[in-house]
Amino acid sequence: MRRDNDQSTPDNPLLYLRGDEFWEPCEIQNGTELALANPPTVAQANALTVFAKVTRRMETFLRSPEQRARLREALISRYFPAARARLISLFLEPAMGEAESEDSSRCKEDEDDEPSPGRDPAFRRIVLEAYDFQCVAWGLRIKLPDADVTFVDGAHIIPFQESRNDHPTNGLALCKNHHWAMDRFLIVPTPEGVWKTSPRLDARRSPGEQALVALNNQPLLPPHDDAFRPDRAGLEWRAKRIYA
Repeated sequence: MRRDNDQSTPDNPLLYLRGDEFWEPCEIQNGTELALANPPTVAQANALTVFAKVTRRMETFLRSPEQRARLREALISRYFPAARARLISLFLEPAMGEAESEDSSRCKEDEDDEPSPGRDPAFRRIVLEAYDFQCVAWGLRIKLPDADVTFVDGAHIIPFQESRNDHPTNGLALCKNHHWAMDRFLIVPTPEGVWKTSPRLDARRSPGEQALVALNNQPLLPPHDDAFRPDRAGLEWRAKRIYA
């Protein structure tokens, strides 16, 4: 039970949280690593001779990007639910790996909603929530209340294969049609906050092309929080690559 004269002792959890079996507290004595038997002293902390290492079981769990995302989600939802929108974006992981060429990314961008190694599984959900499941091109919103069913995709502004960037500011919520058109650079979001359409489109050919042409100079629907506004560098990347 907490008492009025209790002192803050942040060193104690280093030892006592070992019972939760997610880390092993250790100390260095004469160059040898030993299990920590007692709460560390201030002198030990200042000398950097005490530390904790993740248990093998926990290490196996944390190696999975999906499991790490679940753990972050659980901690934020449990202890900081009111700040969830601001916190979750801070913990998206930059994916590792070699970037592919722009030509190959044009072919594979359609896989934005499919999980793949290195991808942060939270990207799609955060982007869709940031835009309230509305397409940023024309505002269409279809979201069933009792299932994870929506007509909107989480689309990368700079393709993941190009940028390895799963931060939500590299994302837009787009319906299937506009996602497909942006993937092929027939429409591009610009730093000015409006859409530009490819001169290759001809409104006389079909109602579909007519709808895309009508998007020219129309504003992008903004996210509900400025923290999720599209990164300007990403918009510039897109604008330069319009299908001319």
